[in-house]
Amino acid sequence: MNSVESNNTNCASQPPITILWATQSGRAKACARRTIRLLRSQHGYSGDIGGMCSFDDFGFDNLLSLGRHRTSSDNGSNGIALMFASTTGDAEQCSTIQNTWNSLLSKSLAPQTTLTSLRFALFALGDRAYGPDAFCAAGRKLAARLVQLGGGIACPLGYGDDGSPNGGVFADLDVWLVEHLFPALERCGVVNPSAENESINVRNICLPSVQDLPYIVEMDNTSTGESDASNNVRDASLEWQHCEYRQFYDKYFQHSRPPTAYQYNNYCQRMSRQTIASNPLNSSKTPLLGRVTINKRITSPEWMQDTRHLRIHVKQPMDANAAAAKDKQQPRPQTQQLPYQAGDIATILPSNPAHLVSRFLSVLPPSIQSIADTPICIQRRKRNSRSNAQASSLNHPWPERCTLRGLLTHCADIQSLPEREDLYALSIYCNENHPQGKDQRDKLISLSETSGAALYGDYIIREKRNWIDLFYDFDAVRWEGCRTDGDGALMTISHLLTILPSLAPRHFSIASSPSYVTRQSADWRRSDVGFDLELCVAIVEGKTPLGRSYAGFCSTYLSSIIPRENNCDDGNDPFEGPDIVRLWIHPGSFSKLPLDTFNEEVTSPRFFNTPIMCIGAGTGIAPLRSLIMEREAARLAQVGNATFARTNWITDGCIGNNQNGEKDNILVFGCRKKSMDFYYESDWNGLIENQSLRLIIAFSRDQTHKLYVQRALREADGGSGALITHHILARNGAVYIAGGSKMARAVREEIVEALGSVLEGGGGDAKKFLNKLKRKGMFSIEAWS
Repeated sequence: MNSVESNNTNCASQPPITILWATQSGRAKACARRTIRLLRSQHGYSGDIGGMCSFDDFGFDNLLSLGRHRTSSDNGSNGIALMFASTTGDAEQCSTIQNTWNSLLSKSLAPQTTLTSLRFALFALGDRAYGPDAFCAAGRKLAARLVQLGGGIACPLGYGDDGSPNGGVFADLDVWLVEHLFPALERCGVVNPSAENESINVRNICLPSVQDLPYIVEMDNTSTGESDASNNVRDASLEWQHCEYRQFYDKYFQHSRPPTAYQYNNYCQRMSRQTIASNPLNSSKTPLLGRVTINKRITSPEWMQDTRHLRIHVKQPMDANAAAAKDKQQPRPQTQQLPYQAGDIATILPSNPAHLVSRFLSVLPPSIQSIADTPICIQRRKRNSRSNAQASSLNHPWPERCTLRGLLTHCADIQSLPEREDLYALSIYCNENHPQGKDQRDKLISLSETSGAALYGDYIIREKRNWIDLFYDFDAVRWEGCRTDGDGALMTISHLLTILPSLAPRHFSIASSPSYVTRQSADWRRSDVGFDLELCVAIVEGKTPLGRSYAGFCSTYLSSIIPRENNCDDGNDPFEGPDIVRLWIHPGSFSKLPLDTFNEEVTSPRFFNTPIMCIGAGTGIAPLRSLIMEREAARLAQVGNATFARTNWITDGCIGNNQNGEKDNILVFGCRKKSMDFYYESDWNGLIENQSLRLIIAFSRDQTHKLYVQRALREADGGSGALITHHILARNGAVYIAGGSKMARAVREEIVEALGSVLEGGGGDAKKFLNKLKRKGMFSIEAWS
């Protein structure tokens, strides 16, 4: 039997593998990518790999089919499903599995029989800083439900911690693969025993052939002379707005859209699900376009942290018919929906600065540098083979027409930290005729291996080396010295696009109330098309252990935007320029803010049925400000109503108070110094004057001892958690927590301890009670690392 026949026979004899992921930031997909490569390169797996997509893209029906009994005609095996599931929000499932998860929870599914033939292994991703209950909660829940429906676990669950040294979740993944998954696959007969794989040399890797690359790149000779003349460093920053390229960038940007993002019409009105279903052509999935109208520092100039308050006027979706939106003759649709809800999240799609793009181009092979400003056409290769299908699933689309400089500016995440698989992929392109070519190639491979985890942690993680640094340090990649098969570098533009990561959008909690900011905006903006939102952004910058400077990608991008001098929009100005940002808006963790007010016949002067307590630190104030100001807008709307029956309470200054002087809104906020980083102090003072807010502040550095929000919360109203128990148990109040994961965990533990001290069942009953509140939307946490 020849080698080709042997390979085909081996492929047919190996059970198939289905790979699925649930991810919010891309880490779960990256874990799947590494697993696939190790299965192929180190364990000789040559069978079919299906799925290679998110759970929702795979579909619930296809998942059910994996668990159904096979007949003899089906070769008797369903194979095995390898799953990678991240946890997001307050121990919730990611948006890329939400539909599948809701279907799995259906009561119509028969326990123990629905997924009888499903064999699966699952690697859960999380962060221990959120606490033991929240760590990898989504993955644990998914595994438990699959087992409940009859699925069988092939090996112990894997747990990836973002905080693990030398690589975070990827360090934990390697341990799980070696100690659990691969041995389990050997026992199941999915891969060959380790002894049969000893001849596989991980350094015996070859340059991908043109046919194996997922992209076909050609120079575009159809451009107009005007466009060619404007393709320079300056115009690359606005290339996505250029009429010649706009439709291609528009199509590309849609792939970054969060699955739960709202959709808007040409007038930037949020569309309901019913409206979208009845007329899907009038809704847009492209990013919204917004103009930055305010960008001011809200920390003291002497303070070490630069935090910005930004206001963005959102005017239209990127693919909107701008002429129709400006046409005063066309009737504007009427809608009762707010453009977004208090507590929502803005997802920003940033761009790389011109100087970093130029620096990255300078460390690429000269043959690629020379075409940086030439229009190119990029096509994804058709799925005509198993390898191409896999490459198509794992590689993202690029704009079909653009320049390389424009692509690097708006689409490629060249400031991200390369993953281990990226280092392995890059090693192929080290020219061995370079004086250090072989050494650099071996170094990259070593950095990608499990045994090189500590070295990877030192070189990439702790020193924050990005793609630009990587290409600079490993100059054998760009070397165009003599090769045995001709002159030139091994890497072409098609190879480059295969290994570069796509730019990931960044998420920011909206700091404004849609109702309150509309009242403010109406006084100065003449155009009634669009809406405003506000962000509170801390600029990330610092030094590595070796003194290398680093900066946050999106925070630096936002801080660099200079608003126009005249921000008054008369509806006729072209919505273009360097102050335009791309964004989507989608629900956050606080989607059930209680806004119900007392009925007129109620005699208590308290305004809202449900009081709320907001607890946060630092920029965690953003979503809490949104919640509090939305309730204030609701109060002001009622105050302005002449028929409002409680006018006498307003004149008495009692709005927001109950008979004991308690406020409907309580804010517990922590920062370092009152004079340096007390965010939105004037807002809180105004609400205090209106009798609408009780403010409890923890300035951690304004006294000799450190004072944090959890301690301020515990010591309020006499101490021992009296404020907590009274607010939650006596007043039936809601609690919302936002900020860093360590703070959120400490506050939650403080609440559990306080409730446990008065509930009969102690801490156990306290956790059950909070879970009950969580299901009602009265206890939510939005935290980040």
